[in-house]
This record gives sequence, C-alpha cells and structure tokens, in this order.
Amino acid sequence: MYRYISLVWNATDTQATETAKFLRGYFDESATPWEVAYKGDGLLALHTGQEKNRMQAYPLRTEDGHSGGVVLGKLFKRERNPEAVAKNADLNTEEARAVIHSAGRHLVDDYWGSYVAFFQDDRRKYILLDPMGVFPCFSTCYRGVEIYFTHLPDVASCKLLTFSVDWTLIAQKISYSYDRTDVPIHEVNKILPGQRLTVTPTGVTKIFCWNPQKISQTNVIEDMEEAARALRQTILSTVAALAEPYARVMQSIGGLDSSILLASLKQVPTSPDVTCINQYSNTPAGDERYFVRKTAAHMGVPLIEYKLPRPELDFKALSKAAVTTTPPYYLMFIKDREILFDNLHKTKSQVMFNGYGGDEILYVHGQNYAPVDYIRMYGIRPPLFRLIMEAARMQKKSIWAILPEVIRSGYRKARVKEVNAWSEDNSFLTSDIQGAVQATAEKHPWTENSDNIPPGKFHHISPLATGRFDREVFTTPDQYYPTVYPFLSQSVVELCLRIPIWLMLAHGKGRGLARKAFKNDLPAEVIWRESKSAAESHTKSLILGNLDIVKALLLDGEMVRGNLLDRQHVEHILNNPSGMTDSDFSYVFLFLNIEIWARKLNGEAFTEFIRSKVA
Repeated sequence: MYRYISLVWNATDTQATETAKFLRGYFDESATPWEVAYKGDGLLALHTGQEKNRMQAYPLRTEDGHSGGVVLGKLFKRERNPEAVAKNADLNTEEARAVIHSAGRHLVDDYWGSYVAFFQDDRRKYILLDPMGVFPCFSTCYRGVEIYFTHLPDVASCKLLTFSVDWTLIAQKISYSYDRTDVPIHEVNKILPGQRLTVTPTGVTKIFCWNPQKISQTNVIEDMEEAARALRQTILSTVAALAEPYARVMQSIGGLDSSILLASLKQVPTSPDVTCINQYSNTPAGDERYFVRKTAAHMGVPLIEYKLPRPELDFKALSKAAVTTTPPYYLMFIKDREILFDNLHKTKSQVMFNGYGGDEILYVHGQNYAPVDYIRMYGIRPPLFRLIMEAARMQKKSIWAILPEVIRSGYRKARVKEVNAWSEDNSFLTSDIQGAVQATAEKHPWTENSDNIPPGKFHHISPLATGRFDREVFTTPDQYYPTVYPFLSQSVVELCLRIPIWLMLAHGKGRGLARKAFKNDLPAEVIWRESKSAAESHTKSLILGNLDIVKALLLDGEMVRGNLLDRQHVEHILNNPSGMTDSDFSYVFLFLNIEIWARKLNGEAFTEFIRSKVA
C-alpha cells in the first residue's frame, strides 16, 4: 500500500525545526518502513510501499541549490495524439524546473495521473493535488509543523497528536448533503482536487490550478461522429496506459460502464490476463449476471461470481479496519472487501480495475438538460425538436409535459431546478445540534454560476467539486489491493467536458455517446441495455437481529456524548421495532457506521463487544 507523510515548516523557526526533527525520529522508529522521497530546507517527504512504474516517487531535481521537490503517486506525460499511449513520466532537470517555476501549472497542463506534489522554490513551498483527487491528501498541524498524509492511521498512531469529531459538521452533512469537500475532524483539513497550497513564512494561500468550466468552453467538439471517435480513442489509450505495468488484472464488472472498461482492457497492447468478478444479490435489480455473462463470454475472459454478503456486526473485523477521515459504510463493505481481496490473491491478480465514475463522467443523467443546453447555445433550430422528444422519452413523459419548462429554462439565465433534492429528517438529532446547523451557500469556484456555462454542462461539472471521488480506504495495508479508476482520469474527464450534453446523451440515452463509441465492441443487448443495478439492502435484518448491540452502541455512545443524537428519540425508535419505517432503518444504519467510526477515532478496539456472548 503506497502512502506518504510530508512535513512542512518554517526553517528559520527554531522550535518548528526541532519539532520536525522530533516527528521525523518518531516516524523513523515506527513499524512502517518510511523512506525519504525528498529532503529540503523546511520540507521533508517520506513514503512507503513504492513500486516503480505503479506508485512511486518522481524527484524534481533542479540542480540550482534552492529549489526541488517530489511528485508522489502515478504520473503520465500527456500525449497530444489521442491514439498514443501515455508513458510513465520521466521528470528530467528541464521538466523539474518547468514544474517549479510555473508553481505546478506545468504539471497540471502537461501531465496527468493520481499524484500529490511537494516542492519548494527558495522559502516558498507548494503542495499540489491532481485535479481528480483519487489519491487523497489531508493535513494536520503540530507545534508549527504542517503534516500532510494520505492514510490517517499513519499519523493517528502518534500519541502526541489528538483528533476530535466535529459533530456540527457531521450534522450538516446528514441534514443537507454528504459531500466530501471537508473533514468532520477538528484537527484535519482536506486538500481539494486541483488545489495548490503556497506556504510562506507569512501564511498559506490556496488556489485551483485546474478549471473545468474553462475546459468545457475550449475546443468544443460539436460533431457527433468526431466526438464518438475521440471518446473511444481516449478511453482506449487511457486504459492502455493504466494497464501497462500489470500482467494480471481483475476487473469488477456489472453495468455498462464496466463492460466498456472490459472491452478496452481486451484491446490493451500489452495483453494482460484479465479476470472479471461480479457481485449479485437476490433482487432483480441487483442481479446483472445475464448481461455480465454475455459480456464475459463475448470477450473470452473468466468470470467469478459471488453473492452480496449480508452486513454483520463482526467486531473482530471492525477492530482491524483502518480509521478514515470521513465515516465510511464499514458494515456495508467490510465483508465485500475481504471477498475481493481473497479473489485477487487466488487469481494472483496485481490490480483491480473499476468503472466507478462512469455515471458522472460519461453522463447518465437526463432531465431536460440536452434541449435546454441546445437552446442556450443555438436558440430554436431544427435539431431542437429531436432533442425534446428524446428528453421526454428518457423521463417517460409526454413532449407537452416538458416543453414549457424546456423553453423557459432555455431562455432564462438561472440554473434548471434540480429534482430529487436532499430530503431532511432531523428528528434523530438533538435540538441543540439542529440549531447549530445551517444550509451553506456553494463556495467552490468550480460551482460558481457562469452565464457561459449552460445548466446541463454545469450539472456535468458539479460532481467534480464535491470531493466525492477520493478513494480513501479503510482496509489495513496487509488487506489492501490497488484499484484503478480509468473514468476518473484527467484525460477522459477533460475530453468529456469538451463535449456538449446533447451529444453525451446521444440517441436520448444516458451514456449515449459512450454506447455509440463502443457499439461494435460489445453485444447489442449489453450496449443498449436500459436497466441499472441496485444493491439489495440487508440493513433491516442486521438491526433487528442485533437490537441489544445496536442499543448498546447508540444509546451510550460517542454520538450521544457529542450531543448529536437525541437519545430519547433513538431509544423510543429501537424499543418499538415493529413501528420502524424504512427511513428509520436507513438512519439507524447510517448512525451505526458513524458511531463505529467515532469510536475507532478514539482508539476503541471493541474488546467488550468481541468478548460478549451476544456479539
């Protein structure tokens, strides 16, 4: 498991320098074999788990004595020819100087990958996260030393560092939106995708070195055939670049996105051995084996199938799971991750490929965005009527039902009203915490309203600003397996941003352009399928089968002590299980995961639950 810790401090501050020296000594003596990736004046980068050509350090050597640094992660040199497969980056002295002298913009403009960069130019230091942020970066501070990291347990193990839950922020996320732009731990900050921090003796400034709004207005592809060719070639070359270091690959397969990913993997020039794995459940919406088997047979790859494991309160497994900066769904995914790890081990696969992000990037959403965006760009022209019919068909509505809103939205500057807005149920929360929670205005520059960005493209861009794509893992290093997400690559994202929404929704279908681009690579039933999987929920059986443990966790736990949960309301709900609604079960399940996370953050090993006969 590749991880890093970086220390940044003012080298002219004697106390901060001594603290940095002490922290370096602590990490050197820990069980983790940390190695120095870069050492400069007030900047130290440590890393562990390096594998060349996979996840590694890329030194920034300038040979001028006052600047230098390192890029950590996986980095590719950008190819201007879309058919060319990008190679692992080689940052020579000239390139290193270009990165540092441009304050990192050269890295964003001429390279892509999953990386974080730490570099300095004299007394000015920089921290830059790549525009997708899949390989996350967080920070905390101790006595004048900023500590940057990707895996919370690496720093949480230092007993001098204390971490406490921000219950107000937890309540904010529950009540309004569960985005990942910030961290519900008082002492931890999150560096956002595409963000650059500049650290000087006088303070820290933050800017974004990547702008999806600007990209969406640059070299726009408005021809359907050209867009399909470009999308196909970009996905193929991106997958080929990402797969090049691996001889044996496992791919998670289920829906259309992962089928397109498999079609791309089978065309990689290095021809890795590919094994597919599919998770299914007993519900019709959760069983995609009919389509998966057709795709696997068509591609000639072996297929492993396993049934979705029921969530369970396995406290031995929970005690071993890593604590993260944001509460994960431990109970939903911990057994699933174990099954995937075991199958990777059995097949000797070196990496997992995953189609996560396809919904947002290849664009599955409908509403009225295609015709509205077209009106914003061109007004009323003949192609508009076809787009209106397609939008109506996608929403299963009549043309007359959507036409008035399409026309109004097309000619007004305000955004199209979102449907399925976040619904609030604050009955589980204390009145005090409800009083502290307020809806916050959007403050990310990528979501600032712009007259130049039509509402559909704005909707396409907006997930990039939520921080949702970071893949912070709760598996321990010994159970970790690397996962690659090609649809979250900068190369694929930037191309999709340059294609208008009415082309992304070609033929009036979600991912319509992607379907068109790969229609000759997959069975027709797969490429034109309309169904979308939905996981079977076992939350009700988990809660009802473990009511005593659920009560023990929630009624006298961290959330009650933190004044988040209304204990009386929760107790009433749990004492009357026959009256619990589906919403009640969902919230109790959510709170169980948050409670487990908060206890782990406080160092609890769940010993009493492991020893309990009930558990």
